[in-house]
Amino acid sequence: MHTALSTRPFGVAETHGVLTLASADVTASSEGLNWRSLFVSSQTETPFSGSFTARDLLFVLFRAPAEGRRLADRSRIHAPAGSVRVVPSEAPMDVDLVTPTDTVHLYVRRTVWEEVAMDMTDGDAAGIMPAAGWINAEPLLFALADAALAAAEAGCTDPSFSDHLARSIASHVLATHVGLRFKPRRTASGGRALSREVARAVDFIEANADRSIGLQDIADAAIRSPSHLARTFASEVGMPPHRYLIGVRIRRARQLLARTDAPIAQIAFECGFTHQEHLTRLFRKHFDTTPAAFRRALRD
Repeated sequence: MHTALSTRPFGVAETHGVLTLASADVTASSEGLNWRSLFVSSQTETPFSGSFTARDLLFVLFRAPAEGRRLADRSRIHAPAGSVRVVPSEAPMDVDLVTPTDTVHLYVRRTVWEEVAMDMTDGDAAGIMPAAGWINAEPLLFALADAALAAAEAGCTDPSFSDHLARSIASHVLATHVGLRFKPRRTASGGRALSREVARAVDFIEANADRSIGLQDIADAAIRSPSHLARTFASEVGMPPHRYLIGVRIRRARQLLARTDAPIAQIAFECGFTHQEHLTRLFRKHFDTTPAAFRRALRD
């Protein structure tokens, strides 16, 4: 899976469309503020009915109670003040609002959600979504929404603020309502914690060192551009990604030479080298000896 933070503003045109209806009296929003990761709006909604979809995740926060019906079976729905309706990415939002209410619409870009989910799991983040439905009380999410609205009302045009706030919202929902927890962070040789992007790159390299991979593959796994990853990786690890990859392969080859009787050509292939001569050349460069001589010295 590859995701990347969006660089385009997150405007009302990418929402479900409810805010553009005559039934929505919007009092504040982040429209036009160049926010990329988050969209927020506050409004009074009067009765309307319809079915809507959008790519990004929506949390509808009810500041006042509301009554409605399900479109499918016309059964009644009561949303108390302080409750939240969760609308996952691509999920239909069926609305038959019967009474006026005051709401906050809080959108988180799907790409941001997936990046945070990737930080918190070893699985495929694309499949991790909150369940569609209702949360009866969510004071922290209301507080985060209030922070977003306060910034919107103040005319904050710094997109980094919304980026950080969107990640905070995503990590809170993932931890509280999906059950994920952040993985322990990898550390560099000096003991300093690696950034999430470099940790993802290291994980990818170590999981795929036995096959042909390049900087673009590693950057895709880290969800960064190749140039950005190369700079950050070298700064944190002390060497470029390709040199780290070679080191992983060489260390694995040395372990197999010491612990097995496998032919050197087979070891070279299993460790990701193109041929035995490639392994021999790099092994000599790292350890000032050949694979065959290294093995003989251990057994003499």
